[in-house]
Amino acid sequence: MKQILYLCIFFTILSGEMAGQISGTSLMEYQYGQLPGANEESFNALYNKININYRYQKLKVKAGFQYFVSPYSERNYIEPGWLGLNYRNKGWELKAGNFNETIGRGILLRSYEIYGAVIEDISFRSKQYFYRDIMGASAGYRHKKFALKATYGFVLNNLIPPTDKWQNRRDDEIAALSGEYKLFKQTLGGAFMRLSNSAATSNYALGSLNGRIFPFLNYYTAYASTVNAESEGHAIYVSLNFSLGKFGLSAEWKNYDNFVIGSGINEPPALVKEHSYRVLNRSTHVLQPDNENGIQLEAFYQASDKTLITVNHTIANNDFGKTLEYREWFGEVSTSIKSTDLKVFVDYANDPLKGEEDRISAGTNIDIPFKTKQGFLIELEYQTFDRTDKSNQNYVAALTYRFDSRLFVGTLSEWSNDNFISNDDKLWLSGTMRYKLNSKHTVQLFAGERRGGPACSAGVCYEVLDFKGLELRWNARF
Repeated sequence: MKQILYLCIFFTILSGEMAGQISGTSLMEYQYGQLPGANEESFNALYNKININYRYQKLKVKAGFQYFVSPYSERNYIEPGWLGLNYRNKGWELKAGNFNETIGRGILLRSYEIYGAVIEDISFRSKQYFYRDIMGASAGYRHKKFALKATYGFVLNNLIPPTDKWQNRRDDEIAALSGEYKLFKQTLGGAFMRLSNSAATSNYALGSLNGRIFPFLNYYTAYASTVNAESEGHAIYVSLNFSLGKFGLSAEWKNYDNFVIGSGINEPPALVKEHSYRVLNRSTHVLQPDNENGIQLEAFYQASDKTLITVNHTIANNDFGKTLEYREWFGEVSTSIKSTDLKVFVDYANDPLKGEEDRISAGTNIDIPFKTKQGFLIELEYQTFDRTDKSNQNYVAALTYRFDSRLFVGTLSEWSNDNFISNDDKLWLSGTMRYKLNSKHTVQLFAGERRGGPACSAGVCYEVLDFKGLELRWNARF
């Protein structure tokens, strides 16, 4: 509590000494309910995350804290989670405190913040915001021809909740030097990183080359490996992007071997399409950087001003004594008929890691406006696959009414006979209402039963737990 008071005093002094701008955000979530299958009764729980931002000329300061309150004291906490300073001037950028950094498109290091994602691990049962940052400092300089950056700090392990010790949550200590040089419209990059934690000390090096070959063709390629390590590992990533008129094509290749760094502080490109459709996002293939190679091909065609056709093909191979090949074909047509927006998709996949054979998914999103400010969104999705000689199905049906982009009221139903989920057929029913009070405040109410499972956002996957009960969210800006 004292640390939070110090934050408030710090920003008060800043605002008094320098005529800058202060703003902030708050995400509050209240729940009353239980995890289906958990051996406990329904209970009240409150989570809140608050950010405070200060800007003065070329200086930016960001601070914040989060807390969780429930009837179980061992799960509760109040944490001044972050305090970071950023200063830019004439090519220089200095960071101190808590900050985000990415090296080699995530091959060596990736920190992030998944907006609005609050996670709860089934083991710890303590909620926290889903982010990964670095506590330390960095200094970088950028010129027209070259850029250099030095980074030092302790990386957050966001799977361990704030109820645990600081040393356990930030066991990975990194020191990195990265740079790039532009030559003939191509960019040559390199990085070296040392990682120290309670298990060992290891070194990693990365080299990259990217640029534009023709006006319609660009590329990126990177190779990273361990340096003088007892256990060798490497990561190779190559991408080509072609775009000409109404047609576009991208091709990517990956080869990762023994390349999980520390507690997983790196997030190499997954080369698996991230879907917004529920049945596909939940059944997505999660990257295994310790042992995976494969490709991703995606093509799009702008058939008209209102019609876009997208096709994607993904192959991911994992070797566990024998090769398990994940293979997926995806196609989508997005169009507009008069004033109605329509999306239709079909997907075929085989996922031996989950034991799912001949997985077929299909569905549609139909956005129908009527009158001036009102409309309906209809979502229908279906999925079937075979596992251990049994046919399994998943169904999704949702209907949402909107008014003036301020009020959204919807219902969602899901049904499954997957025996990995339940011994009997399972039905989930829920209702949601979201209301935008004004430009700064939005409230959302959920009631019913939510189906859990994997969820992916911005290339990062996490687990959403089942929930049955009442949930109220309040997003605020000030």
